[in-house]
Amino acid sequence: MQGADRGTGRSQAVRETDRATGPRSGEPGVQALLDALDDAVVVLDPSGTVVRSNAAARRLLGDLRPGRPPGGRAAAVLHGTGPGGAPGGEASGDGGAAGVRMTARRLPMADGSVTWVLRDVTGEREREDALRLERERKHFLSRASRALSGTLNLRRTWALAARLTADGPADQCAVTLWSDDAPAVTAAARPGGPARFLTGEPAGAGPARVRATCRREVHPEVTAAGARELCPPGLDPPPSGSVVLVPLRARGSCFGVMTLLRAEPYDEDELELIDDHADRVALALEAARLYQQAVSTSERLRSALLPPVLPPVPGTRLGAVYRAAGAGSLIGGDFYEVLHVPAKGWMFVLGDVCGKGVDAAVYTGRVRQALRTAAMVDLTPTQTLDLLNRTLLVGDDGGFVTLVIGSPEPLPDGSVRVTLAAGGHPAPLVLRDDGTVETVRLPGMLVGALQGAVFGDAEVVLEPGDALYLYTDGITEARGEDGAMYGEERLVRDLADCRGMPPGAVVERVAQLALEHLRGGEHDDIAMFGIQAAPAAGWEWAS
Repeated sequence: MQGADRGTGRSQAVRETDRATGPRSGEPGVQALLDALDDAVVVLDPSGTVVRSNAAARRLLGDLRPGRPPGGRAAAVLHGTGPGGAPGGEASGDGGAAGVRMTARRLPMADGSVTWVLRDVTGEREREDALRLERERKHFLSRASRALSGTLNLRRTWALAARLTADGPADQCAVTLWSDDAPAVTAAARPGGPARFLTGEPAGAGPARVRATCRREVHPEVTAAGARELCPPGLDPPPSGSVVLVPLRARGSCFGVMTLLRAEPYDEDELELIDDHADRVALALEAARLYQQAVSTSERLRSALLPPVLPPVPGTRLGAVYRAAGAGSLIGGDFYEVLHVPAKGWMFVLGDVCGKGVDAAVYTGRVRQALRTAAMVDLTPTQTLDLLNRTLLVGDDGGFVTLVIGSPEPLPDGSVRVTLAAGGHPAPLVLRDDGTVETVRLPGMLVGALQGAVFGDAEVVLEPGDALYLYTDGITEARGEDGAMYGEERLVRDLADCRGMPPGAVVERVAQLALEHLRGGEHDDIAMFGIQAAPAAGWEWAS
């Protein structure tokens, strides 16, 4: 009896030990195999009690004592998904506990038990999230860079920077820029909406302070009142949010500040993205600013180089036209000028500087300034050319100019005597009232090329209705699609067809015909000037 009791007691003890330690003691080979697996394995009987688990499962889920229901984290993961399912079926999905992310596969067994296979995918998901965020970051920066590089218009780039940022890392964005000669201007935008421009120093102190320090400021969890004290105008802060102010730098100085407003705080990765984006915005805005300055400078230079409205010269009618080389050119080397000469009345000039573009325009400025100075002295046209030649040779920069100078003198009978001098320029043409065209030969050397250059002169009398036309070789050398030049012969013929027209209409007509001959091809600068002896009373222009 006592032996039987002892035997029964021993068997109960073994069973209790098995429950405490699991089947490992009874089946050491199976348990060792399960423990060698990287995946977590948990076996539950039909009542949800733990039958078996491996080492990976205990590390991942914690409380998995055999003979008891799962506890703690294990209960949340295993019973949270819920037992059941069709026999032989499988369920899978992501679950999480205490910062751990895992996949779980539920395998119902024929005897009603359930085997769970789980895997810790925290590291994989973190790497996937990091890769996804990096792709999103690169996509945003690439999209923003392409959009910003698509224009050099400052105001458009400015508005685009605010809108792209509001559609990206911010709920609202403002871009404030300063310039030396104007008050601050802010472009503010919200997602999906246009940017609004507001002029005046920002009410909030943030932009001015960041401009002064040239350092980024981050203000998390700011109240609406606090945000208004930080932000420029145009932004509407939420009750609680985060404000980031980023300097926009170029050429060693801070010329603007970008303000980002969002309800949620920014993490370090997002702040790094904002810094990269701000650098791209600054480069785009600076490029647009420099381009605008260049255009403004070119416009001022062009205004200074182009002649003013032709003045009224007694006894004459005047007309002139100028077309710079190429559709995108603002300035060039052809020019015309009508100057008042205190001692003699008036002097007109048409010239063609070697080259084209900015260099030619700069040289043209020198020529015109020298001519204006010479006009203050009582000189003949030939003497003026000689003085201009010596003046240009002082610089010795390799440039030269061809030109024609004329001095008109109204006569009592209504005709006009014109004294001409030329240096290396195409011969002027006279269109008589009857449609006849005459060439005025004026031999002469290039101006500004050689010391002691010799210049030819001549006199022409224009009867009432007669006109004298000067032109540059941009007209006669205009080449059509077949390579043929417009030429002097065609010019003479077209001038004859303009009989009876005023000089302004004639020069516009000839310039248009030359451009039509080109058929959209490239051309040199084109300039033409005409002076007509005023028609007699009762004279009418032919239609």
